[in-house]
Amino acid sequence: MLSSASQSTIATTSIILVLWSLYTLRSKFKGGRILPPGPTRIPLLGNLLQVPSKHLATYFKGILEQYGGLVSLDLAGYTIVLIGDMKVAKTLLEKHSAKHSSRPKLHYFRKHIDPMNDLWGLGEDRSEVYSIGRRLMNNTMSVVRAGKTERHQEFEAILNVQHLLDDGGKNWFHHIERAGASTVLTAAFGLHCPTGHEPALREVHAYLAELVHLVTPTASIINFLPFLDLIPGPMPWRIRARSFRERNDVLFEKLIDHAMMCSASGMETWTATFAGKDKSKGDQCRLMRHFVDAAIESTTMSLKIFVLACIRYPEWISIAQKEIDNVVGPDRLPSFKDRPFLPYIEAIVRARYGVPHLSTDEDMIEYNGQEYFIPKGSIIIAVTLAMEHDQSKYEDHDRFMPERFLDSEACPGIPFAERSLWTNIVTMLWTFNIRPSNEVDPNTGLPFQYDDSDAAFSGDVGDPFLLFNNRIDYSAEYTDS
Repeated sequence: MLSSASQSTIATTSIILVLWSLYTLRSKFKGGRILPPGPTRIPLLGNLLQVPSKHLATYFKGILEQYGGLVSLDLAGYTIVLIGDMKVAKTLLEKHSAKHSSRPKLHYFRKHIDPMNDLWGLGEDRSEVYSIGRRLMNNTMSVVRAGKTERHQEFEAILNVQHLLDDGGKNWFHHIERAGASTVLTAAFGLHCPTGHEPALREVHAYLAELVHLVTPTASIINFLPFLDLIPGPMPWRIRARSFRERNDVLFEKLIDHAMMCSASGMETWTATFAGKDKSKGDQCRLMRHFVDAAIESTTMSLKIFVLACIRYPEWISIAQKEIDNVVGPDRLPSFKDRPFLPYIEAIVRARYGVPHLSTDEDMIEYNGQEYFIPKGSIIIAVTLAMEHDQSKYEDHDRFMPERFLDSEACPGIPFAERSLWTNIVTMLWTFNIRPSNEVDPNTGLPFQYDDSDAAFSGDVGDPFLLFNNRIDYSAEYTDS
């Protein structure tokens, strides 16, 4: 006979197996409805320990290739739905958009980082602050659509090229970040940053870097175990959030003060436009934050991806440069007047990336003959890196081919960021041949090789692995004509 200890061990093991089986069934079925497939989950934490803290796009693309074009993850109670199939994306995010058009906001961010909904674009779509911010943004963007910011944007693009010419692209990452941020800060606050080493610009970059981390699930343990927030007192997550808010209140107060001085001297800024809508200074500061964050991040990241596309898939560059040469020629710089005649450049700009959505209601979606359940509160992410590598849709799915976007509609997003992206891309293509250098990667002792992972443009690799060489021997000057 088995000893009492052995019987106890067998009983305990049996209970664990039963509980594990029940958890596995529960994690796959919600009220008898099947969730999309995905990696095996563990109790309480789900897939939390499997998800890396960075380079998520590469990780998401990998599991979509493994499990199919519709995948679900469980991050300690949060359902994450990944889409890697264009048809599914159109069904959920267009046909069923009424259920999936909100933006996710995690517990830590909502309760501690942004309790006043300062970053209104990340909050509730129907809130009063969101409505005010949206209205002011539309008013400001009407000025952009009228072309009143184009000369300033062209100037920043030319300054970016000048910096790249000066060092041959040695510090390209820094130059592109300067161009993206300075263009926005000048328009918003009248703060031009010609070198990229200005103290205010460094503060803005530090703020954005911290903010990008704080909006992710891994920013705090209370995103996964929110009941811990019931513990009173100065807990670490509260101390960090308070420090972040106080530091950035001071930063934006300084930027607002600078903008008002510029306005007094006759310079038009976004802040002055906001002030003209009878909002108090405090409200201006709050509403400007989301505006500035979105414009800087979208422009800078898109420019980095453009450079990555140049060195990974250079075949398309000659097509773009031939179009530019035929329209612009070698004797002057491109301008916004050329834009209607450069459809291939327009296609490059239209290659865009998805943002997370929040499901405000339950839904069902059919994929490969199976009905899958999308729970209310799910965070939906369209993984464009996976969709653009879909072999069934694109014959050359591993190539960057702007012509895929020739017939797509223009992006209805922030027109300022889109215009900045256009003028920087066309000016760099007119000026440079962009290629990898032969410098040795000190980590491997071999010439550095960029890949398609998001590590290539996240700052994890150094600057000196690109060369920006003049295309031809000319010297063109920018004039007011």
